[in-house]
Amino acid sequence: MDLFSILGLVVAFCGVIGGMIMEGGHPGDLLQVTAFMIVIIGSLGATMVATLPSDLPFAIKALKRWAMPGKYDFHGLMEKILELANLARREGLLALETYANSGQGDPFLVKCLTLAIDGSSAEAIRETVEVDMHIAEEDDKAGMKFWETWGALAPTVGVLGAVLGLMHVMSVLDQPALIGPGIAVAFVATVYGVGYANVVCLPMSFKLKRHIEHDQLLKNMVLEGVVGIQSGVAPGALRSKLKVYLGAHGAAHDKKH
Repeated sequence: MDLFSILGLVVAFCGVIGGMIMEGGHPGDLLQVTAFMIVIIGSLGATMVATLPSDLPFAIKALKRWAMPGKYDFHGLMEKILELANLARREGLLALETYANSGQGDPFLVKCLTLAIDGSSAEAIRETVEVDMHIAEEDDKAGMKFWETWGALAPTVGVLGAVLGLMHVMSVLDQPALIGPGIAVAFVATVYGVGYANVVCLPMSFKLKRHIEHDQLLKNMVLEGVVGIQSGVAPGALRSKLKVYLGAHGAAHDKKH
């Protein structure tokens, strides 16, 4: 569970609701079923119009990834690659079959190693894996775009909800006591649209984008490592080449040790 994201949502809602209370408002004023139907359900429908049916599973997968992301163990994976590089240097590429067939290794590393063990050249490994990486990245982006699109549409539908509410207020102009509360209710739709977009959807899409970038960086490190193993690069030189991919991850690890 990504507790940092959950904490962020709690802080955001506490800030908004807390500020409202300080201004003399009441949280119950925001509980409007009509506004929810118009804004959240309406913008969801608009998002579905903008999304390919085949992309919907990726949107659900993206939600799961946001809530329960995997760990990016850059340093640990680098050490495993270097361990395999030393093994291959001593005993040959076929010695890596034990790790590849163990069923416990990193799936992407195993995929790359399998190509190397099967005799593929460094260039062939790179070409095959880069196509696989590109397709996986596009699938991940499809899931991210769903939430980004929902975040882009929700505020506009919120304005639509406010206009519909004001139309209702215009119909009761002969009843002054109903005008003020009616306008307040009308603008709840705008709050729903802007709030849902900027507190939930757009921040979620931003974090998913960072997950995609981290995933691609990690895969590039693994690919570079396996190509180095296949090409017979010395483990010391390979370490220097892979350490570049660690960036801040490597610096943080070095400080701990």
